[in-house]
Amino acid sequence: MTTATPVRGTERAVRWAELQDSARTLARRFEERSQSAYGAGEFVGENIRDLVDAGLTAINVPADLGGFEATLEENTRLLRIIAGGCGSTAFTLAIHAVLTGSMRSDLSVAVRERMFGAVRDGAFVVGPFTDEGSGGNWVRPSTTARRVPDGFVLDGLKHFATGFDAATHLVVTAGLDDAHLEPPFNLAAFFVEKPAEGIEVVAPWSGFALPMTGSHSLKLDGLRVDADDSVFPDGLTPLFVMARQQWGHYCFAAVFLGLAERAYELAVERTRGRATTAVSDLARLPGIQFAVARMRSSIATMDALLTEYATRHVDPGDDLPAFVADTCIPKYHITNEAEHVVATAFEVIGGSGIRDGSRIGQIWRDVKAGPLLPFSNDMSREFIGKATLGISPVETPRWV
Repeated sequence: MTTATPVRGTERAVRWAELQDSARTLARRFEERSQSAYGAGEFVGENIRDLVDAGLTAINVPADLGGFEATLEENTRLLRIIAGGCGSTAFTLAIHAVLTGSMRSDLSVAVRERMFGAVRDGAFVVGPFTDEGSGGNWVRPSTTARRVPDGFVLDGLKHFATGFDAATHLVVTAGLDDAHLEPPFNLAAFFVEKPAEGIEVVAPWSGFALPMTGSHSLKLDGLRVDADDSVFPDGLTPLFVMARQQWGHYCFAAVFLGLAERAYELAVERTRGRATTAVSDLARLPGIQFAVARMRSSIATMDALLTEYATRHVDPGDDLPAFVADTCIPKYHITNEAEHVVATAFEVIGGSGIRDGSRIGQIWRDVKAGPLLPFSNDMSREFIGKATLGISPVETPRWV
């Protein structure tokens, strides 16, 4: 892979403006498509192809490899725009963004060039992390990685493999069977081209929220990976994962903030100039005005919080557990507050929102997923509370 000239200065500013314009154009297109596709739960594969063609999946290619090297905050901005058009597309893109953004500085030279060479050429990377036996506790996988002379053999069951149908490459996690590595330090991650054998969909995705993400359940049965596919040195993977938790938390928060922003826009659009046989102008009702004011204030607060954290709370520093707790704050607040904004918008829009295919109805369903994503509400509260009280969130026993 050859090293190209990095994008800098004025050229970068122009490119950033182009990327935002492309995202807005695509968001409108995705919203139109979702009118017919959402109810059937059709996978957003066509949308992902559009994102690849627009260069939006390659924004995290490092500058020294000729890429744009988008910041974490820039990633969140684009995800918010895309979420305004389609929550399923934005969340599927978020997984790719988290992987390509969080790992660009930590990989070995060989894996780094292989990954970002592929991404620059249009690859789409997803990560089946959630295991049957450990759920959202990614650092303690129940999927196993058994050493063989030329690499590893992986076996296990993965859930929520978002974007699997569009994937060209995977980052797969598993627990090494080495006797000297106790959990969570036996965690390993492998970057591979999407295999033709050893992995299969055993339960196609059908979800109440984000139904078009293709978040299937996968069975890994004798999946062979090379030793060179290992992403991090043995024993250090959980530390790398924790040190990059900000990418997952802030990108996930961005998706649900984007949904709330679109719900607010819809509520305002549907209210202005709207009349009924009882009221000549709904916008003049105090209840409508108060609801709109609350939504606008909430969105401004969420925007400020996410911008602050995505720009100033990105360095793990010396206290890794405390840093992880810090990253929980915007994810916890935004995913829960977004639900309140969407519910208020639904109320303002009224009965038309429950019609089949309504955009506010789609958003109302999708936003329900936010608080359930890792770190869930309970885990976020535990980390934030313990860190604030001077208790290590990772000490054992967890409760006394």
